[in-house]
Amino acid sequence: GMKQRVMIAMGLSCGPKLIIADEPTTALDVSIQAQILTLLKRLQNEEGSSVLLISHDLGVIAAMAKNVAVMYAGSIVEYASVSTLFQKPLHPYTKGLLGAIPRLDREIERLAVIPGTLPNLFDLPEGCKFRERCSEAFEICASVRPQLIEIEPGHEVACHACARDR
Repeated sequence: GMKQRVMIAMGLSCGPKLIIADEPTTALDVSIQAQILTLLKRLQNEEGSSVLLISHDLGVIAAMAKNVAVMYAGSIVEYASVSTLFQKPLHPYTKGLLGAIPRLDREIERLAVIPGTLPNLFDLPEGCKFRERCSEAFEICASVRPQLIEIEPGHEVACHACARDR
């Protein structure tokens, strides 16, 4: 935690216009996490700094982001405002991530699980990288890598099933 705070202080000491925060709250206790996130928000508001936040913590993303790009195996699979993404996820991977979050307002026996494992990043499959784990995959997914398409203003997804349902 202390090393992380020193690195953050060093990086912020020169008043950057862009802050790239790669997992800034990982391995920190909740009170220190809150301090780091408050500092990043303050720098955005008072100094006009932009923050590129890289995180697997969807709670942090919900609290900090305006727009979200969800990545899978090195590619953006969905892009939307944070509210749109959490309310209307389109990509099967995004749906799986959000389905795996414990909810206090619902009683469920088990959290959702995304089946399978990540592909070998040095030997990616043809077509959609998520295809082997996807419940919505169909024939074209095996051969053609999907491109980001705008489904509605500000909401883009790279998914053949979503494009077909459009």
